[in-house]
Amino acid sequence: MSIKVQLTWLAPDERIEVKKFYRQHMPYARLLQKESICVLIQDNCTSANDVELSSSGASCSSITLSKIIASARIRPIGQLAILTGMLVHPDFRGQGVGHQLMRELSSVINNGKTYIFALAHLEGFYAQHGFSVIADAPNDIQQLFLKYQRDSERLVLMGLTP
Repeated sequence: MSIKVQLTWLAPDERIEVKKFYRQHMPYARLLQKESICVLIQDNCTSANDVELSSSGASCSSITLSKIIASARIRPIGQLAILTGMLVHPDFRGQGVGHQLMRELSSVINNGKTYIFALAHLEGFYAQHGFSVIADAPNDIQQLFLKYQRDSERLVLMGLTP
């Protein structure tokens, strides 16, 4: 059975379910008001096989915890941005959902001013979507990266190649 999914950007007051999603699957994540948050939600909750994207708009009232299959956040840092908190529900991993989400985000992040602090084992995944390892970044990004690197597993600083 094929499941259609929809990419939906959430307003600040529409984030209750996605906060639960992160709490359940990425408990260390802290959502910030200034971040843009998007989710991929299911149109049909019966199976985790053959996910395909639908271009029809989702009603935010239809977003429930059981329908969220992936999420990502974009945090503005001045004129720059960090793609952060990308999370695919464990039941949907290994099915291309993360790649699908990155393709949908490409129009938003494809400006050469987006960075990511990738877990080392995900470096190849992000490289497939135009990110490459960089030695340094603008000061605001570099300082934040150094802070996160102290607090977390080994991270790799990656920038989107314009």
